[in-house]
Amino acid sequence: MILGLACFLIILAIITTYRVITGPTLTDRLIAADTIGIFMAMVMLLLGLYFNIILLVDIVLAYAILLFVDILIFAKYLEHRELYK
Repeated sequence: MILGLACFLIILAIITTYRVITGPTLTDRLIAADTIGIFMAMVMLLLGLYFNIILLVDIVLAYAILLFVDILIFAKYLEHRELYK
């Protein structure tokens, strides 16, 4: 069941790649790339639970924090067209 859900999330990430490539705006591409990152974090978490590797839970938490900070930086850049104002 866990491996099936991980495979389903990988398929969703592959489908979301279409939006990253052909997104009509830069914002759509950014949101799709973040969604792929969230899907991959969930896959890592599920694999860590399946193989009983507790260290992957900590790695996924750090990865999620980096994804959040990444989106904040890109949002600030898109709003002002520069990082420092």
